Amino acid sequence: MSRVAVIGILALLICCSSVSAGMSMMGGDEKSSTPSGSSTPSGSSTPSKSSTPSKSSTPSKSSTPSKSSTPSKSSTPSTPSGSSTPSKSSTPSGSALKYIVADESHVWPARAGYRELGAGNSIEKCRKLAYDANYAAFGFRKGLNSCWAIVNGEDAKGNVKPLAAHVVGCVTKGEDIKKGCATTKDNVLRARHLPNIKAAENFSCNSIDSCRAAAKAKGANHFGWREANNTGWVVTDPAAINTLTTDFLINHTMGCTDPTKKFPKGC
Repeated sequence: MSRVAVIGILALLICCSSVSAGMSMMGGDEKSSTPSGSSTPSGSSTPSKSSTPSKSSTPSKSSTPSKSSTPSKSSTPSTPSGSSTPSKSSTPSGSALKYIVADESHVWPARAGYRELGAGNSIEKCRKLAYDANYAAFGFRKGLNSCWAIVNGEDAKGNVKPLAAHVVGCVTKGEDIKKGCATTKDNVLRARHLPNIKAAENFSCNSIDSCRAAAKAKGANHFGWREANNTGWVVTDPAAINTLTTDFLINHTMGCTDPTKKFPKGC
């Protein structure tokens, strides 16, 4: 083999070695240049469960209007409760009414006069005496401890005047003597009569009770009592009573035979 051929073979070997070394070096670069497990998007680089809208990032029950954020029963107009409506205790009842008196006062003038009722050492005592005797108004003398009745209680209206050591009032709760006293125990009218009676029947009696009983025995629903001569009467046409108007007359009393009814139209 010639020297030239030897040199060519050596050159070829050197060239092959270089190519082989270069290829081995390139092969190592390929492994590192190809996307590795860490260079590709890992589990953490891809949208994870935490990076995607989680349950907490989506509107939760607390972020949506809750029951407390919606108008509650208390925020909506409330309906009137039982306590907000007027109660029975707010309206005047029989038990809520009180006796009204005019202290240091008396009634003057009194067209129908007075009736002495006897001894009494208190307002309550004098009131009871007048009530039991079927008068609507009473008086109490403090110093003398005595009682009297104002015969025509309605006539006391506008006639209450100052007088020391005297008290006057109505026998019925809620009535003010300064406005007149209208109610008696048996609903009788004192110092009153019916004018223009065309037909009546007379009989003897000497009190409210006896006149009422006599009229009831005759089938009447009303009675009249002439106190001065102790006689009674009934109208023979009961329907006529509804057309008549009572008028003032001293020493006369009228009422229904039913003491719970009011004369004349209530009989």
